[in-house]
Amino acid sequence: MKTTTKIAAFVAAFGLGAAQGALTTEYIGGAAGTSTSVAGVHTLGDHTAGGDFWNGGDTGTYLYESARVTGSFSAVVRVVGQSEAANGSWGKAGIMARDSLLPTSSNAMAQLAAGNNSQLGGSTAVPVRLSGRSQNDGQGGFEDAVSNGDGEIVNDVFRADGGVNISWLSLDFNASTNEFTSGFASDVEGVAGAWSYSAPRSGVADSDPADGWFVGMAYSAHDNLSLGGALETEGLHTVSFDNFSISQIPEPSTSLLGLGALGLLAVRRKR
Repeated sequence: MKTTTKIAAFVAAFGLGAAQGALTTEYIGGAAGTSTSVAGVHTLGDHTAGGDFWNGGDTGTYLYESARVTGSFSAVVRVVGQSEAANGSWGKAGIMARDSLLPTSSNAMAQLAAGNNSQLGGSTAVPVRLSGRSQNDGQGGFEDAVSNGDGEIVNDVFRADGGVNISWLSLDFNASTNEFTSGFASDVEGVAGAWSYSAPRSGVADSDPADGWFVGMAYSAHDNLSLGGALETEGLHTVSFDNFSISQIPEPSTSLLGLGALGLLAVRRKR
């Protein structure tokens, strides 16, 4: 059983609440972006003039949990809209965990590529993936595809008609092994369908493991994107999310010990 499956099982079994408080916006790298939250829908915008989340440093809009998240966790969000279809490739939207808010920070991101060319059938089709950087110097980029039994899942979320195929993303962190995993599921009548996952990625630098990670929603429009609709003159593309939550996960040793103790107690009571 994958670690991500175990994490999901813990959340379901223990009914853990979301460790979510105030959300704060950071325009990483001086991004000329926008961020609004209305009735639980969070819309992040970025100008198409030149942002990216990749080697050399990040530029983009980040709406994150103001309190750093410690220990193992599972962050989940639903992608529900875009302002209009964007031509080109390599916009990046999803859930991101960061060591710091500096542009060069290490990070891990459950990521969908925006732009018509990045979608299923496009000239630069990009799979749903776990992407980020392992180092705190702006280097160490990695990209790990989310897969199922049929192979890599090439995303078709951001449609050429300007709509979206509503979908879910997850970003899981196992503090015991220092591993991140990305998950993807289609929306089925308002809830996540069957999940598919990336392979776990270890070795993402954490300058102080005791203080945890910044965790939130992120969007960077790549300079390869261009707009043809009403917002072309502004050069602003937005992506909308809802159902954002962060659930803290009990460490396996603690959970198993607690379950073992309860089991022993039950046996003793039966005697």
